[in-house]
Amino acid sequence: MTTQHTMRAYIGAWLAGDWDRATAFWSEDVVHHVPGRGPLSGDFQGKRAFLAAYDQIFERLGGTIQVVSVHDVLASNEHAVMLVTERAVRGRRHLDFNRVVVYHVRNGKIVETWSYDYDPTALDEFWS
Repeated sequence: MTTQHTMRAYIGAWLAGDWDRATAFWSEDVVHHVPGRGPLSGDFQGKRAFLAAYDQIFERLGGTIQVVSVHDVLASNEHAVMLVTERAVRGRRHLDFNRVVVYHVRNGKIVETWSYDYDPTALDEFWS
């Protein structure tokens, strides 16, 4: 499966809200890099560790992040860049934000990601 095919299938699952199918595209030892100073920031090693950490964080914060739209995906043999708008939801409040996510893909699996937010300060303040 090419990187472009992997990303199309991943995005389809993500936009459909099928989190189990979407995360099936992550390798078991995937590394997620999330910059910032807020509670969602850090480097997360491994699929299970990331999912457990985010479940605990979202439960504690009483919120979620939803995909609003995928603007474009640029892909080469081993990397993809996705331009997205996401929505942070916490109680009755929400914050729409633009994000760029860089993916390293190997053998049809996402092995590493780097997230870059347009306004990381607004996102950190939202979750504080």
